[in-house]
Amino acid sequence: MAERILITGCSGYLAQRLIEACKNDPAVEWLGGIDVRPSKNPEGIHFSSLDVRSSEIATLLQQNRVTTVVHLAWVFNPTHEPNLEYDVDVEGSRNILECIQKAHVPYLIYLSSTTAYGPHPDNPQIFDESYPRRGHHGYLYSKYKAEVDHIMLEFMTQNPNQEMFVIRAPIVLGPNTRNVVTQMTELPVLIGVRGFDPPMQFIHEQDLQRLLAWAVNRKPKGVYNVTGHGTIQYSGIVRHLKKPSLWVPASLIYPTLRALWSLHAVPFPPSILDFIRYPWVASGQKFLENYDFKIENSSEEAFLAYAKARFGK
Repeated sequence: MAERILITGCSGYLAQRLIEACKNDPAVEWLGGIDVRPSKNPEGIHFSSLDVRSSEIATLLQQNRVTTVVHLAWVFNPTHEPNLEYDVDVEGSRNILECIQKAHVPYLIYLSSTTAYGPHPDNPQIFDESYPRRGHHGYLYSKYKAEVDHIMLEFMTQNPNQEMFVIRAPIVLGPNTRNVVTQMTELPVLIGVRGFDPPMQFIHEQDLQRLLAWAVNRKPKGVYNVTGHGTIQYSGIVRHLKKPSLWVPASLIYPTLRALWSLHAVPFPPSILDFIRYPWVASGQKFLENYDFKIENSSEEAFLAYAKARFGK
């Protein structure tokens, strides 16, 4: 069957790698993308400057007889515009579901996140897909990933004929990654919360890129954690980077960061500290048991690939 694919958030770096894979796939006869940002590589893709909240997406899907939507549009890095984040992340995702339903698109790939589970002091050391997605109220990416995750599962229940693959992946790291996590590592002094040293879990950008291309072809179905192998302690990250570090009591570091965030002096709110304070490690065993896709890199290897490219370490 010839594939006709539309990618939301097509100007992002993960989407760009997927676009290249689709261009080289003889089974793909039509490839489209939408984004509010200009297309970085417009050759070979039918680009539409559309907001993910636009009702015109349904018409675009219908007119081009799209068979697969890959939903990658999201606001990842923290902003001082919570209403915009909610509107794009939650209402935009809800709009995508409405549009694929109107256009009768048979297959949807949605990139969720293990941040949907949230870092919480009562989390077990590792959990599977049945664990509650509580998100984190202070980091809106996490909060809205949890909310949209619930929306996706409810949609799957209400529309049993709609084929969907929901990927709960940890933070992506690799040579080309630039996000709020890498911004934390780029500080001249690395900050830790005194008395806490949680295991950190990542997925290598190349593994996630291969996963998306594989999913377009194989059409897996269901909801899965897909993660890098193992974990790396936060203290291990600090040691690898060989930067000065400061482990500050929670009673001091949280209000300090809150003040700096309110002054726009740092690129992340104090809630980010909970992600290097409490565990939030997801088991990827269910996916490995059900599909033959091979994750090649560990969490530590994903981090080291980023660190080598960014710092030469």
